Amino acid sequence: FKTKCYTPGCSCSYPVCKRNHIIALEAKTVDEHRLLCESHEDCFKKGTGNYCASFPDSDIHFGWCFYAESEGYL
Repeated sequence: FKTKCYTPGCSCSYPVCKRNHIIALEAKTVDEHRLLCESHEDCFKKGTGNYCASFPDSDIHFGWCFYAESEGYL
């Protein structure tokens, strides 16, 4: 049962809300959360974005999917 998280940078699964980097740190596989990824391809496959961004903490082995816009090369 998912609930809306009103705090930026968190995800909720009733009754617990966690910060996104904690979800990524505790995860064993990318399948544990819809936004976890190891590559851009994971984001495409899940339909949750087109870019897999790494967390700055090197202990976190997964990234976070989001949609990135690009104007292309000049």
